[in-house]
Amino acid sequence: MIEVIHEHSLDTSLLPDGANILDIGCSGFLFTDYFRSLGNNVHALDIQELQGEYHKLAITNYSGFADVYECDDKHATRLNRRFNKQSESSIITLTLQSFSNHVGIEFWDLIKMDVEGSEYEIIMSLEQPPAKQLSIEFHLHTGIYGEKEMIEMESKLLSLGYIALKHEKTSEHGAGFNYWDSLFVLK
Repeated sequence: MIEVIHEHSLDTSLLPDGANILDIGCSGFLFTDYFRSLGNNVHALDIQELQGEYHKLAITNYSGFADVYECDDKHATRLNRRFNKQSESSIITLTLQSFSNHVGIEFWDLIKMDVEGSEYEIIMSLEQPPAKQLSIEFHLHTGIYGEKEMIEMESKLLSLGYIALKHEKTSEHGAGFNYWDSLFVLK
């Protein structure tokens, strides 16, 4: 049964009691707090300084460091892709696999991704399916990547055994057309 929880779709019937959930891009903690209140094991991550229980780091296609690009819209904070050395303003980056190994979870029940453009690097670096469900907000509307990269990500997810239960381009948030709320489930 597909439900929308704080703007992210998922199939709640696929979540076991005490599900292992990864919330990448947890700013605001609405998604995280909802699932924690139900007794799930939620690991929340964000690159911003936040108040709450979370991992302050970035998931991308390499382990190392990156600078954070901040703008007036705190919901649009993202990684600076042209940087990979430690400085005072840098943040730790890990691959999804290395983070999963670090917290001892081999396979997630659900991963929610709202990562302001880093979804391309994360998806294209996957070597195996990381979760039963992937709830993804793509950022095609920002110009960080284009239609070619969208096709590559869709093909990658299909090759890993995922099917799209929800993946429509819509105009929302006054920000133009985008895949605002996509759900991919492992067959």
